[in-house]
Amino acid sequence: MRLGAVVTAKASDQIVEKGRCIAASLLEAAEPHVEFARRRFTVKGTDRSVDLFEAAAAAVRAGDPLAGACTEVMPVPSYPHGCAVCEVDPDTGAVEVVRHTTVDDVRRAVNPMIPHGQTHGGIGHALWELCAYDESTGQLAAATLMDYALPRADALPSFVTELSEMPLTSYPIGLRGGGEGGTTPPLGAVVNAVVDALAEFGVEHLDMPVTPKGVWRAIHGGY
Repeated sequence: MRLGAVVTAKASDQIVEKGRCIAASLLEAAEPHVEFARRRFTVKGTDRSVDLFEAAAAAVRAGDPLAGACTEVMPVPSYPHGCAVCEVDPDTGAVEVVRHTTVDDVRRAVNPMIPHGQTHGGIGHALWELCAYDESTGQLAAATLMDYALPRADALPSFVTELSEMPLTSYPIGLRGGGEGGTTPPLGAVVNAVVDALAEFGVEHLDMPVTPKGVWRAIHGGY
């Protein structure tokens, strides 16, 4: 959305401007007096209007379809924020996430459920999702969801997720990326929380996913 929305918005602006000219002709009004809102071109101060699709049909009849095109190159990074608290059972290596709070700085959230959902998925990568291969054949052993572990509702607490939607003035239409902001921070936050919990055992590093087996081995010096 951060990249695609920009070109979509600018191409849409071209369509609106071209449609304004066509609508002005259909409404027999001066182009500066025609405004666009809620899919309609309206003569300012009147109830005279035409629908966007009426203008598009007129454009097709005139042999010049209502269309726009845009190319844009403007990479701007996203800066998410988050934290996690973990408890570890030294006997079994089981990890329990007792609280996870994250604030995603997406500037304008087109669909808030997506960045929130990305946060939930990121923790799955940190704790469960292992692409396991058979060492003798190289065959992927976790090839289906019967073998590939995903987070379940009973495995995690309710998260506290918030969004920062202050407009970003340095980027067209004020967007920032939301996907990476949701999936990346939980990896570092969760794994570092587990490493911190294991500091008394001299653990300084854990590979993902942080499975009970891996944590147990780390506690006993075999990771």
